[in-house]
Amino acid sequence: MKINGKSGTGKARAPGKRAVFGKTYIAFIYILPVFIFLGIFTYYAMIFNTNVSFYNWNGVSKTKEFIGLENYRRLFSDPYFFLALKNTAVYFFITIPVQAALGFFIAMIFQRDIFLKGLVRSIIFLPNIMALVVIGNVFNQMYNFQFGFLNDLLKSAGLRELVHDWTGDPGTALYSVIAANIYTYVGFSMTLYITGILGIPPDVIEAATIDGASGWNIVKFITIPLLKPTHITILILGIVGTLKTFDILWIITLGGPARKSEMLASLVYRSYILEYKAGYAAAVSLIVLVIALVLSSVNLYIQSKDET
Repeated sequence: MKINGKSGTGKARAPGKRAVFGKTYIAFIYILPVFIFLGIFTYYAMIFNTNVSFYNWNGVSKTKEFIGLENYRRLFSDPYFFLALKNTAVYFFITIPVQAALGFFIAMIFQRDIFLKGLVRSIIFLPNIMALVVIGNVFNQMYNFQFGFLNDLLKSAGLRELVHDWTGDPGTALYSVIAANIYTYVGFSMTLYITGILGIPPDVIEAATIDGASGWNIVKFITIPLLKPTHITILILGIVGTLKTFDILWIITLGGPARKSEMLASLVYRSYILEYKAGYAAAVSLIVLVIALVLSSVNLYIQSKDET
């Protein structure tokens, strides 16, 4: 008996199967650098950091003192940790909704034919690709109590009673950083929403229009629900971004005054670099990792439940 011109009684090999699986090792060679990079700078670093969290170590000396869970016990009794946790939560619950709302609003505006639409969108997105060091310094100068642009503007407008030490007042320091963050990343949210809106089938909008829907009803019942994947993407990126916020915060307020704008990332930096408490900093960073994993997992679970 012949099969495909060959004698034998065995099963015929699927066309191309040998060609694909016979060269699998080449694919592994291509992705090997990625695995090496992740293995060294991500997974090994996570294991090393977890190990350090069980020691009393200054991060410099060769000797480390094993203290078990003492760093975690100290962490959960440290008022500065809970202050940083609270500030991080406030930061998240203000920046993400405001960025998303502004980004969506701007994206909806630019669906229309507006003069120099591309240029304006580029200007709005520009801060997202600038170095945070630059943006932080700009806002730091703008908030300056004596010669900052913001206070000079209030004085010129005859509103001297509103002149304020924005970064020196414990009540406004964190919100000053929040404003800078919103300015920086609203263009990113805008871009995601523009992409999502362009992905909505025109037939859906047309059918709704024929049925009598218009204006806000189309936005409320069609556009916003169909942009759910974009909402979730912004939320997950917001969680990760908030937990690692450091650059812009440190440049504008240094986590002060009196640590009133301290966040989890700046607490890790302060503990490790400034206070030489590597074990305690490792414990805090591990808690940050757990928080990020839990929140992201909850988001993904909710998304999968809604899809089913």
